[in-house]
Amino acid sequence: MKAPRLMFVHAHPDDESSKGAATAARYADVGVEVILVIVTGGEAGDVLNPAYGEVHPHDMPVVRAAELEEATKIIGFTRVHLLGERDSGYHEDLDEVPDDTFWRAPLDRPATRLAAIIRQERPHVVATYPADGGYPHPDHIRTHTVTMAAVEMAADEDVDIEGVPTWDVPRTVYVTGFPRERTMAIHEAMHAAGVQSPYAEWIDRIDERGPRDVDAIADVRIDVAAWFSRRDDALRAHATQVDPAGAWFAVPRDLEAEIFPWETYCLLRGDPYPDGATDLFEGLDPRT
Repeated sequence: MKAPRLMFVHAHPDDESSKGAATAARYADVGVEVILVIVTGGEAGDVLNPAYGEVHPHDMPVVRAAELEEATKIIGFTRVHLLGERDSGYHEDLDEVPDDTFWRAPLDRPATRLAAIIRQERPHVVATYPADGGYPHPDHIRTHTVTMAAVEMAADEDVDIEGVPTWDVPRTVYVTGFPRERTMAIHEAMHAAGVQSPYAEWIDRIDERGPRDVDAIADVRIDVAAWFSRRDDALRAHATQVDPAGAWFAVPRDLEAEIFPWETYCLLRGDPYPDGATDLFEGLDPRT
């Protein structure tokens, strides 16, 4: 029997470690082919770890590429594809996004490149971001748009991409990131345990500027508590972006495993999931 194939499409190096990483590690460990596509090189990223030191902007792409290579080894991705778009940087005002970046790219360019990868890899499930990006970074919003366009293009028999046969992805989903139910459950459990929660400010802002999918009802819940340590190790590999003393690691892992051991996903396109689904491939035939 052929192995099931799962593809994650992420905007920047480090997103693969902060969103769905434990899911990827779990599936990799049972023989699923877990494929990663990174859209940009993270060129516009700043050093967010105060203990790291300075990195010249010209060196940032090389540094982040090395971090990505280490993180993907830790998680266990089968293959990694780089789409080669330029990081747009974080801008709340989209009119300020620079030219010659991913946000400004004509849709067909990245969508065609991604469609070619989809036809080549033939994933049974593609996971990406919701329509609002999960949070308002232009590259995350654009990654959703490009992914959905590429999935349609890959299935279109009228679109020729270097003669590669079409592939109709059975399911496209998005990883929910920080659903309100997770944030509130962990926040309240930490408060009850007398431990300072890193989510107090997030909760204050969740309705003001938080992602619109925070209250989405998950179609799939995957228990990944046993893979939290792999996720954390992969995050630490992105040493320029993640402060090991910061909020990412402020939640005690035993508490997280007890209160919210899941990574959750919502269906965007394809075959509906049965109620209570706990497997991204549930109901699919991976032999194709």
